[in-house]
Amino acid sequence: MEHIRVINFPSMKMVSSGPITTMDELTAFEHWWRKIDMKDCITPRDFMYNDEKRNCMIWLIAVPKGFIDADKYEMIDFPGGLFAVGTAKDGDDADMKRSKNMVIQWINDSGCFEVSKERHEMAHVCTPKVFKEKMGYHLTDFFVPIDVK
Repeated sequence: MEHIRVINFPSMKMVSSGPITTMDELTAFEHWWRKIDMKDCITPRDFMYNDEKRNCMIWLIAVPKGFIDADKYEMIDFPGGLFAVGTAKDGDDADMKRSKNMVIQWINDSGCFEVSKERHEMAHVCTPKVFKEKMGYHLTDFFVPIDVK
């Protein structure tokens, strides 16, 4: 399937929003991290995932080497690793499900990869604001963690 990408993230420091359960918490974290000088960071640098155990969303931001001021947020060691990546229309549950099923099928059919049970699936809105202005929607990359069999 030509629509699936596999990327390898390095292990790195990230800052976690902690549980996000309100728009105020989401907005506060976004305002905080957008002030960080990110010229020496990976792109994309921010990722969200659903923490099913705590029933909330978590937002992660990769920070530059040597970064120390996480304010009230938690600095974490992101393990990195391989991820199979697909893209779907942001906010379109049917498109997300279809695309995610394609990625899972690709992983299962690969014969050499399996979905990792140790890491979270993540998502990142991958289009600029002008794309949404012109098209009416964003695209989201979703990252399914994989391990080599």
